[in-house]
Amino acid sequence: MERNITAEERIIVVQYTVVLFHHETNYFTFEQRRRRRQTRRRILRRGMSARIAPAPPPRVARAPLVSSRSRAQRTAVVPASSSSNSSSSETLAERARASIAAVALALTLTLAPAPDADAQLSNPNTRLPRNTQAALRRAVPAVNEETKAIQLKLEDAAYLFRIPSRQPWATMAKDIDESRAILLTKRDDIFGPVRENDRASAEAAYGRLDNALERLSRAAATQDFDTFDAQIASSLTALSELQIDQAPGLPFGIPTKYLDLPRLVGRAKVEIDVANADARANFGLINGDVKNQVTLEITVDGYNAPVTAGNFVDNVRRGVYKNAPLRRSETSILGGSSDVDAPSVPLEIKASDAFEPLYRSPLDVQSGEAIPSIPLSINGSVAMARAKDGQSDAQQFFIYLFDKRSAGLGGLSFEEGEFAVFGYVTKGEEFLNAISTDARIVNARVISGEDKLVNKGVAAEEIATDFPPEAADS
Repeated sequence: MERNITAEERIIVVQYTVVLFHHETNYFTFEQRRRRRQTRRRILRRGMSARIAPAPPPRVARAPLVSSRSRAQRTAVVPASSSSNSSSSETLAERARASIAAVALALTLTLAPAPDADAQLSNPNTRLPRNTQAALRRAVPAVNEETKAIQLKLEDAAYLFRIPSRQPWATMAKDIDESRAILLTKRDDIFGPVRENDRASAEAAYGRLDNALERLSRAAATQDFDTFDAQIASSLTALSELQIDQAPGLPFGIPTKYLDLPRLVGRAKVEIDVANADARANFGLINGDVKNQVTLEITVDGYNAPVTAGNFVDNVRRGVYKNAPLRRSETSILGGSSDVDAPSVPLEIKASDAFEPLYRSPLDVQSGEAIPSIPLSINGSVAMARAKDGQSDAQQFFIYLFDKRSAGLGGLSFEEGEFAVFGYVTKGEEFLNAISTDARIVNARVISGEDKLVNKGVAAEEIATDFPPEAADS
């Protein structure tokens, strides 16, 4: 006769049933898998595994321990009679009802989340952009509800698309179709915040987005993997360009004491021509010719770091970085020279969930509370070096060479939140590893966005290069 189950054992059964209910998912952490094994061993020790087995074992004739019959005789299966069939069916039904009741009880229980679940939910890596394009796309201020809704749906479709081997095409197709419906039916609202001089650019971005969404819809319907992969990137890029045209300026105000400093009220692009001091350290072959000089394009973001970005763009415009040195280290490429007589620029870091930047103090990232809206933990991020007073240097900047293998908590750099990041290398990133220990900036120029620079400074004197004359003239 079976004994009654104690309250403690019933809880164990409920817990193990929930584990079986979620067995096919992939969300168990190492700690949860360890607890599941411990729970199973505890149940087996109590002799209760039969209560939660998916099906009853065949009925076996058990001989007394003192029996002298052979092993084959003791384990012979007894033919099931009609009464035994009925009894087995009733037992199976009882077990099924017990399992269903256990699952229902477990689902209705209000349990505190496990510590490892809390750690996973607050893990900064879940909000960290995967590349420079994603970082710049998320950094654009959302001033229009319609394009923000489209962005959320496209980001969700892109996330689902990365699920290996089992893409939910129906859900992805629904996100794409709803995005295109918003784009077509809310056209007037979408173009509402666009300035007249940005209208043509916004119209072009709108057309590219519509075309990409149409192709995406067909790719999702036919489950065309390659086309969907290409068009989801194109649609997100076009949407980001449209959102930039919708954002006429900064959504927040600059502190009064920094109003006289140069600031960038939008996006700008800068090109930097780089050459190694040793001509033998070239950048590879292009059409059979040795490439001794490369051009890096930096997208400068003033939406999240207006003072820092404005200072950098103004330096480029004034010629501060012409013939300036580039010093390579293990983790960064340091550009320009620090002017000890120049006043520092306030350290400026904006958290991803904050409305405005934080000034003159670093951001606490390692606690998992927040990450910068334009994070350092992406290869090719560009930030200002720190001055002696702990603020940002007025001239010296660096390009960060991020390596995930040496990252800290959640894939974040240990230096995250310590420097004022203002942009990313968006073209020429493949040449960063070829820049030698001693290199120089041949020239630097602003190719777009100079009209968004406020409080421009006067032209600077040309910096004397650190290299010998023969290297400088090469």
